[in-house]
Amino acid sequence: MERNRYFVWTVGCQMNVSDSERLESALQGVGYTPAEQAEDADFIVLNSCSVRANAEEKIIGKITDIQRIKRERPDTKIVLWGCMVGPNNQSIFKKKLPMVDHFVSPSAVDEVLALAPNPIYQLDEPALPVADWEVPPVNVHVPINYGCNMSCAYCVIPLRRGKERSRSMAEIADEVRRICARGAKEITLLGQIVDSYGHDLPGRPDLADLLDYIHDTPGLVRLRFLTSHPAFMSEKLLHTIARLPKVMPDINLPIQAGDDQLLKVMKRGYTVAKYTKLIERIREIIPNVSLSTDIIVGHPGETREMFERTLEMVENLRFDKVHIAAYSSRPGTKAGEMELDPALAVEHGEKQYRRIALERLQERIITERNEELLGHDVEVLVEEFTKGKWRGRDRNNKLVFFEAEGNWYGKVVNIHVTETRPWWLGGDLVGEALAVGAV
Repeated sequence: MERNRYFVWTVGCQMNVSDSERLESALQGVGYTPAEQAEDADFIVLNSCSVRANAEEKIIGKITDIQRIKRERPDTKIVLWGCMVGPNNQSIFKKKLPMVDHFVSPSAVDEVLALAPNPIYQLDEPALPVADWEVPPVNVHVPINYGCNMSCAYCVIPLRRGKERSRSMAEIADEVRRICARGAKEITLLGQIVDSYGHDLPGRPDLADLLDYIHDTPGLVRLRFLTSHPAFMSEKLLHTIARLPKVMPDINLPIQAGDDQLLKVMKRGYTVAKYTKLIERIREIIPNVSLSTDIIVGHPGETREMFERTLEMVENLRFDKVHIAAYSSRPGTKAGEMELDPALAVEHGEKQYRRIALERLQERIITERNEELLGHDVEVLVEEFTKGKWRGRDRNNKLVFFEAEGNWYGKVVNIHVTETRPWWLGGDLVGEALAVGAV
């Protein structure tokens, strides 16, 4: 077997994906090459998620699969990385998973890299969050803060990722500059709560300041960010989004439930009325904004009546996208304790009923919203060619497909919408658009 080959397997959120991309870039920088499968690697990294039980089950299943590799080749190094490995639970995993050599907390790329056996080179500068630059990706995710200071009843992230830590604006700007110099067009800034960025830094810069700071980076065409919290969605940030042409009018603002009593149980810190007022203000300042949200159905204590109020809220606010999850118990959380009480736990079948009902409602709403775009032109940044069609996203983050001769990869084009579906648009190429920042 060829030496110095790695295999990275990832589940979870965009933050995990970005961490893995950064690790792969670093591994290639010290002389490693990627393996197509774990059996061909001598350094195996499993980047884990613990937001929901099924994510942990996938990781445990994967570790079980690679036990055979460890038996056949004991020198193979196996690392369990990510949110399953919190600050206080490594000793538990060491007993349960003896085939794993090392356990590393989330986002600690340098720590994982240091475990790689026999590196050939040393990195001259911090690794970018992308491994293969032969064809530069159109969109790159850049973490700007890690961890979370909130205490939402259902969430295990603060236990696993720790307190919030913000990267400096200079460090982020340097990374964005290097990424765009290599050919990327769009940067998505990442954080567990991205709009709380900067409160722990000298001078207390915020997300609005950071957007201003990196907006004029040469080669940068579009800027996005996720995920936000209503508590930190300031007027300053909204006016900054409206003012800066490269910042896309696209905001993800989780509400999680449409009932005040349940929001209080969840420890979200706002009411439906307060959230609704914020949505109205966002649409007033950024009239062309697209809004997505996250909702949990079947949270302990959620009654059918509470769920009906969530349906009513979604009907009234008419989001562009709703990310729906049936509640999954997480050990160590307040909601996890509540789930043990039969009077508060929501039966599995009822969770699925609520999930499907909400999905059907949102599908109708987004069908109606997308139909309003029929016959209009949208500006699309082209990301890939797949199944005979070009695929990209408009400024509002809607998927758009079109057919055209030539190479449109990485270009900003105008598309005349001729077909609408709930989750995508189709149309005809009008021509290349004059994108801000294009070179």
